[in-house]
Amino acid sequence: MQSLMEDSRAEAEPTVQSPWSKLCSFPGQFSRCFWIFFTAAFFFDFGFGLFFFLFNLYLTDLHFNEKILGILTGTLTFGNVVGTIPITILVRRFGLQKLLLFCFIAAPLICLVRTFVLWTPAQIGLAFLMGIAMSSWPICFSPAIARLTNEKNRVTGFSITFATGIGLGTLAGVAGGYLPEILHRAGHPGSLVANIRTVLQLACVVALLGVWPILKLRLGAPDRTEHRRIRVFHPFLLWFLPPFVIWNIATGSFPPFAAVYLQQHLGIALQHVGVVFSVAQLLQFTAVLLSPLLYRRFGRILGIGFAQAATAAAIFCMGVTHSIPRAVTYYFVYSGVQWMTGPGIYSFLMDHIPDEERSTASAIQNMSGAICQAATAAVTGSCIVRFGYANVLFGNAGAALLASILFVSLLGIATRKPMSIATSAPQISGSAN
Repeated sequence: MQSLMEDSRAEAEPTVQSPWSKLCSFPGQFSRCFWIFFTAAFFFDFGFGLFFFLFNLYLTDLHFNEKILGILTGTLTFGNVVGTIPITILVRRFGLQKLLLFCFIAAPLICLVRTFVLWTPAQIGLAFLMGIAMSSWPICFSPAIARLTNEKNRVTGFSITFATGIGLGTLAGVAGGYLPEILHRAGHPGSLVANIRTVLQLACVVALLGVWPILKLRLGAPDRTEHRRIRVFHPFLLWFLPPFVIWNIATGSFPPFAAVYLQQHLGIALQHVGVVFSVAQLLQFTAVLLSPLLYRRFGRILGIGFAQAATAAAIFCMGVTHSIPRAVTYYFVYSGVQWMTGPGIYSFLMDHIPDEERSTASAIQNMSGAICQAATAAVTGSCIVRFGYANVLFGNAGAALLASILFVSLLGIATRKPMSIATSAPQISGSAN
């Protein structure tokens, strides 16, 4: 156990500072380029958060039914998966910055076209193209943060970008609920549907604003300038993917049915379900920001394992209890602690993959997670109908506990093995501009 905590023990104890001094010095922990990338992520998260919140409502008001909405969602996901391999090849050839530019230009423009072209076959084709364009973001996101941080501030860097994404998603939902009505009351010409379209177009413009900070980024030369062979599948992924996939089974199963569980299974009124979801998102935001404290105390491997075990306990308690207050409390715990694992998992993978192979590893990680969660959600619906919520929750708890055990055991072994797994290529340090 001591060896698993080495990454948090290796640093010297920091000198005592006042909270105000720590707050003032916090931005200086990161490079100028990190904050430029953070600005781009800010525009991306808010713009697309606002767009996706309103777009299905927009189509529904235009008499597209749920079947078409499901087809469009599935087509976008399919495009995302299909785009993963070619985007990974292009990242190696042209570098992270050019593929990020492609994402920040192509995806908002496709979204803009989707607000005008309302022919169903065209919407399906545009959803597929949008999935391909947006696949660049998860492939480039982790390698970019890894390249713009160092080992000391990487977990914190992932934490604040994850937390900001959650917070902006919540803010986008609030803005999406009020902006169309505000435009309507302000005398903006047209119906409520026309005002929703205006807000959707505004969201596209916000996402396009991310092009400006991306142009200012300095992410180094493309991988093709490195005159050495690059592996398609890094050996560390053999240790990393099994617990990661099982963890995605545990986390991808229940969330699509959380609203139904709260409203129909527990009997909570619909307006109160909205409040529960808002509190859960606030707890997710807080938990992600606090996750570096967990990893400093226990190290990343044990910290991830503890958070996963706590998730398993919360899910199990949700399956056992019949009390609404207790079930909601356990749901809050579940919502918070499962999100604490994200910064640790993503930063841990980037730390153990060489710089020139990070985009490929990130693509494999995201593709396996997306496919696993989509398949799990599809199977979970049938299991709930046949076995009930309690048994499904017990199964999720078992999967989360198994993921915790495998993360601690397999990754503990992997980090101690005398292999070239943790070899890192030169990076742009956290103090570089």
